[in-house]
Amino acid sequence: STNWQSVRWKPPPPRNSPNDPHIGWRTEFRSMEIQLTDFENAAFTAFSVLLTRVIITFDLNLYIPLSRVDSNMQRAHSR
Repeated sequence: STNWQSVRWKPPPPRNSPNDPHIGWRTEFRSMEIQLTDFENAAFTAFSVLLTRVIITFDLNLYIPLSRVDSNMQRAHSR
């Protein structure tokens, strides 16, 4: 479960045999809750593909330390 309703991380499926390839974690981009036109759906798909290519090409590390998340949550709840 994530805080983002439009992104979901899926764990790798179990291997049936040791020779099966390791698929790894997958990211699922979910479209918005509104009805998109064909053009908007194509634009969202193209953006998602480009975003994944940038992350892979530049080997970006998008991890956020949990201590930073905790401090952000405390600040948000104090408002």
